[in-house]
Amino acid sequence: MPNRILKESICVSDEIDNLSWFEEVMFYRLIVKCDDFGRYDGRPKVIKGQCFPLKDVTVKDIEKGLERLSAEGLVQLYTVNEMPFLQLTTWSKHQTIRNKKSKYPSIEEGKQQLNSIEINCNQLHAIVPVIQSNPIQSESNPNTNTNPKGKAVNAAHFTPPTRSEVQEYISANGFGVDAQSFIDYYTSNGWSVGKTTMKDWRATVRNWERREKKRKTGDTPEYWNTDPIRVKDPKPASKEEIEQVKALINKGKNHGNE
Repeated sequence: MPNRILKESICVSDEIDNLSWFEEVMFYRLIVKCDDFGRYDGRPKVIKGQCFPLKDVTVKDIEKGLERLSAEGLVQLYTVNEMPFLQLTTWSKHQTIRNKKSKYPSIEEGKQQLNSIEINCNQLHAIVPVIQSNPIQSESNPNTNTNPKGKAVNAAHFTPPTRSEVQEYISANGFGVDAQSFIDYYTSNGWSVGKTTMKDWRATVRNWERREKKRKTGDTPEYWNTDPIRVKDPKPASKEEIEQVKALINKGKNHGNE
């Protein structure tokens, strides 16, 4: 190990003065242990064994000492390949660098490794497909997933609800749908919506409720004035229309008697 230089200015250094006796001794011992580039193994156990082989010093003492040296800007701690290292920050100002290659990786290598990891993570994030659901489809059929080719895949087999389940859902949402009518109607047509087997009975209840509200408020077109259960009452015939029907019936009877 080559000789190291300690300059007289170290005695009036504010950073050194802020250290405890142990921290200052630790700093000096690191100076004689670092390689020609001011770098050294950052593992506390290694520092304890190499810098204090004859002293009753604990690993915890070393860890605290490293934190203080780092806080004063005398040592920079970093990792490369998940291994800790340290760099004496003012090394090049006071020591002579003889070797062309360091025994330990540099801080720059650690930064490059972190940048490479970050780039790889961003690339992985970029190639992960993001699948967004169709809000209309989700309401009427939330159990339908989409495979990478965009084809609909039924996620679960439909199980018809019980009357109590329908009633509980209606009551929880304050709907005006009659649970028994709902059950009766869809049981009679095999729990199908149009030509498609029902996939979400709750969505069907919500659609029924919306249709009912439109019918009651008059917002529904004339051709939509029916729902799955109730049919709009026919308009009563006028007296004139009744008389016309009677006349036609009598005319038919007279024609049959001739």
